[in-house]
Amino acid sequence: MTQLVLMRPHTHAGKTYGVGDRIEIDATSADWLIAHGIATPEPTVPTAEPIPEPQPLQRKEPKQ
Repeated sequence: MTQLVLMRPHTHAGKTYGVGDRIEIDATSADWLIAHGIATPEPTVPTAEPIPEPQPLQRKEPKQ
């Protein structure tokens, strides 16, 4: 199943949806809606990569 956000009002499976509504449909229907400018793919939230632990600073002292 593919999740889409509607850009225009649309009726799917007998139910009317408005602009901005999110629907989940099969890939073939999703491709058709996208090709006709009726919907766009649901934006995905990027997964956060773990923040690496900071490494201790190593300073070199000047030779005396």
